[in-house]
Parts: sequence; structure tokens; C-alpha cells
Amino acid sequence: MSFLCAFFDNLRKKIACRPKPRRILTILKILPAAVIAVACVLYLCHNLDTARFLRILGLLPLPAYPAFALIFACTALPQGLRLRLLLKNSCSPLLAVRAVFLGSGVNMILPARMGDLIKAVYLSINAGLSFPETLCAIFWERLSDLTTVLFLALVAGLWLNSPALYLSALILPAILICALVMVRLFQDFCRKCVSLLPWSTLRAHINSILTRLTDKKFRPAPGKILALSLLLWSAQVLCNSIVFAAFHQNASVPAAGLLLTVAGAIGAMIPGLPGNLGTFEASIVAALSLAGMNKSESLAFALILHLAQTAPAVLFAVYAALRGQWSLAEARKIFFQEEENLHE
Repeated sequence: MSFLCAFFDNLRKKIACRPKPRRILTILKILPAAVIAVACVLYLCHNLDTARFLRILGLLPLPAYPAFALIFACTALPQGLRLRLLLKNSCSPLLAVRAVFLGSGVNMILPARMGDLIKAVYLSINAGLSFPETLCAIFWERLSDLTTVLFLALVAGLWLNSPALYLSALILPAILICALVMVRLFQDFCRKCVSLLPWSTLRAHINSILTRLTDKKFRPAPGKILALSLLLWSAQVLCNSIVFAAFHQNASVPAAGLLLTVAGAIGAMIPGLPGNLGTFEASIVAALSLAGMNKSESLAFALILHLAQTAPAVLFAVYAALRGQWSLAEARKIFFQEEENLHE
């Protein structure tokens, strides 16, 4: 182990001495997401009947759109309750729900999951908590989401008799558990890996999160968190089923709702444009092709579903920005201010 630590020390020093061309780094960050987004758009446009697609979009009455958005907005309540529990009840339920709306809305507007960072800063300011504490809570939030989605993928794979789906849902949790065990057992090795990162601020925050992950007093109650996550994603399945039933009445609605939830979650994990634009639609279209829907119909439904899911959060994020409740400059200030506190 000492040999590995010495190796990583030498490697970190070599990386630190090299010049960092900002333009090349920026291109390398953007290029994968751009390639994926272009591939998704090409897939969606291939063999698309544009006239039928536009006709299907006009079938639903206008009042249906705000009704769908209101249905999905209700899923923020279990998300807020779970976030409040992860923060040891240190904030009010209303503040937690507002933070959920803000984080989701900013994720739809800005790239690189910036909404999670803004949500952590927002909670840090309004709940009087430290930035690493809120950031660690969001980490557990994302981990519980991933665990629940994999469980739903397992159920969907068994229901639809899709070995590729349920085998993936069994393999990925095993990899995740092994990773968490490695972090627990080899803390020094993990910190040496973190030391290779080129940004001191990022290194400081990740080390703080590692400390909280490995300390028992910072761990949440897994049973309650997973129960709330299951409630949250069950509500998501119900909402998807309601929208699908209104749009397409001649299919198995529960199975479609479950499949759409899993496909939408997978599409949200794929790096791409802000708001998962393109990747979300491509994953929904691919999932609905299993139900026998043609591309024109499934793409129209995917756009309606995406609009219903994102509109409430985006509107709240814009409203909060106009009211001065969040800004990138303030987030940057808190981010670097906390780094100084960590080094003190």
C-alpha cells in the first residue's frame, strides 16, 4: 500500500507541473456531451413522419399540459421530505421542497448538474448548514435514487422478461456496493486518488465528503431513506402512467409507466445538453418501441412528458433567480469560502 501511495504522490507532482491549456480542457469537457446529443437527435429524426408527429402533438387539449405539470409537481413533496431527513431535520419541509424545485430547475437550464451545487448552496445559506454537509446530503440523495431506479429496472426486466434489463439491474448494484466498501476499507488510498485532481477546491470538498461518508455519525438511516425513495419513484411511475393513459389508451398502462420511469431515469444519467434534451427523448422513444409505438407517436409523447416534468421546476428556478434567491456568483463565493474554512 505504501508503494501505491508513493506512486500517486509522484504522479500528482508531475501533473501539477504540467501546463493546463484551458481551451483544450474546455473542448474535452464539451465534446462527449455534444457527440451524444447529436447522435440522439439523428436517431430521433431518422424515419420520422413529421406531418404525423405534428398532428399528434395537436391532439391533446391545451388544459392538459398544465394539468400534467401539476401532477408531476406533486412528486417534489416526497423528495423534500427525504432531503429534510438526510439533513437531520435541520430545515423546514417547505424549504426542502423549494430546494428540490430549485435544484431540478437549474439542472434543466445549466449543464454539468449545476443544479445540485446550487441546491447545496441554497440550503447552506437558508438553513444555516455547512456546505459539505448539504453536499453530502445530496450525494446520499443521488445514491438512494440510483438504488431505487435499479430496483425498478429489475422489476421491469422481470415483468417484461427482458434479461438485458434485469441482469444490468443486478450487476450495477454489486459494482456500487464494492465501490462503497473500497472507500470504507481503503480511505488513505482514496484520498491519494483525490489528490490527483488538479483543482484544490474540488480536492478539499471531496475529502470532506469522504470524511462524512466514512464516519458513522454522519450516515443517514438507510431504511427510512430507501422507503421515501421508493415512495417518490412509485409516485413517478403513477404520474407517468396517468400521462400515458391520457395519451395512449390501448396499452398496458402500469407496465408502460414503470418502463417510462426507468427509461427516463437512464436518459437523465447520460451526459448531454442541459435539461437532458435529446437523451431523455431518445431513451423514451427506445423504451416505447418495445411497446410497439411508432417513432412519430412516441417522440410526440416524449416531448409532452419532458415538458410536463420540467416546466414547474424551471419556472420556479427562473422566479427564484429574478428574486435574487440564487446566482452563480454567490455559489462560487460559498464554494471557495468553504474551501478556506476546510483548510483552517
